[in-house]
Amino acid sequence: MKILLTNDDSLDSPLFRFAVDYFLDMGEVKVVVPMEEQSWKGKSMTRFGKLRLTSLDGYGCEAHGLSGTPADCSNFGIYHVFDQKPDLVISGINMGSNVGLSFMISSGTVGAGLEANIAGVPAVALSQVLPSHAFRHWEAHRQMESEYQDVLFGRMGEMVGRVFDLLRSKENGLQEPVTWSVNMPAEPVVDWQVKETTLGQTLYTSCFKKEDDVYQHKIDSPVVDETVGSDGVTVRDGHVSMTRLDLRVIGQEVNG
Repeated sequence: MKILLTNDDSLDSPLFRFAVDYFLDMGEVKVVVPMEEQSWKGKSMTRFGKLRLTSLDGYGCEAHGLSGTPADCSNFGIYHVFDQKPDLVISGINMGSNVGLSFMISSGTVGAGLEANIAGVPAVALSQVLPSHAFRHWEAHRQMESEYQDVLFGRMGEMVGRVFDLLRSKENGLQEPVTWSVNMPAEPVVDWQVKETTLGQTLYTSCFKKEDDVYQHKIDSPVVDETVGSDGVTVRDGHVSMTRLDLRVIGQEVNG
């Protein structure tokens, strides 16, 4: 299996390095990753800017940094890195969750998967919920506390393994050009499961707060969708959510 791996947190994310090491055992992996943090870029792509490609060492596979968005990385990797289209695009593992409609649309992690689907390539977008102390440490230092990282990596290995076991068990689970948006809980319950979920209708309101004479990104508490079986509720309850996102269904609704 030929796998293209990307993310939106950039090349210094320890969760991305975990993903590279993990998926090297699944097939022929190649990396195209944003050179800088690209969170909240959705499926935006570079129109007028010039993209620069940088070779990266130390990944155990062919790896490149691209001065663009996650969707840029996905498109570039599919058409310019492999001789033929890859069999699968994996995006992540994201630092934080991507549950609910408004956050899914905003997610660069998911955006890279949707760009793959346009090319006819299936994708899995992986996101890991982090406790507040771990996320604050990451934002402040661009690294994770080593003790917590060891625990987290152990959990993620098991959760990602079960996700792919379920996808392989499904008919065309890794063949259809859809994105499986996977969210893993910060604290899984003892009897946690991988559950297929619906996309919750959680919507944010204002995304900006004034600080001095400028406005910065700071989200008000969103209106949470409490629907049983939705991605947000499932993850909050300590289970892994797996939501199927199919651009073809959206296209049929628009044309219908």
